[in-house]
Amino acid sequence: MKYVVFAAACAALLGAGAAAAPKGRAPVSYTSAQAWRGRLDFYQNCAECHGGNLGGVTGPALAGPDGNLQWQTGKDIYAEISVEMPVGDGGGLPVGEYVDIMAFLYQQHHKPAGNKPLDVRAIEADAEPMGL
Repeated sequence: MKYVVFAAACAALLGAGAAAAPKGRAPVSYTSAQAWRGRLDFYQNCAECHGGNLGGVTGPALAGPDGNLQWQTGKDIYAEISVEMPVGDGGGLPVGEYVDIMAFLYQQHHKPAGNKPLDVRAIEADAEPMGL
């Protein structure tokens, strides 16, 4: 009997998770290679202000409980960084570098890598909060 209760509880939990996911919208996908390139781009263009560990220096923290990205959506983050960053040269990076930096940010916010490369269209469709 306890196995039936356990199985029913597991099924309820799995069903609740499936119901909470947005219908027809797959999670954002990026590749590990994009996140690696994004890490390098971030260190070259962003770490001076945001810190190598994204903890903030002269700019705000971008990860962790004090990070300012956790409640922002991917599309909002991309809209800001691709126009405003880096400071003094807003919009000055190639589009591919901004996309790779977004892959790095997704990785740092515990969104798993996949097989499908990230692109601008996928980022601009991402209306989910980044999370911790």
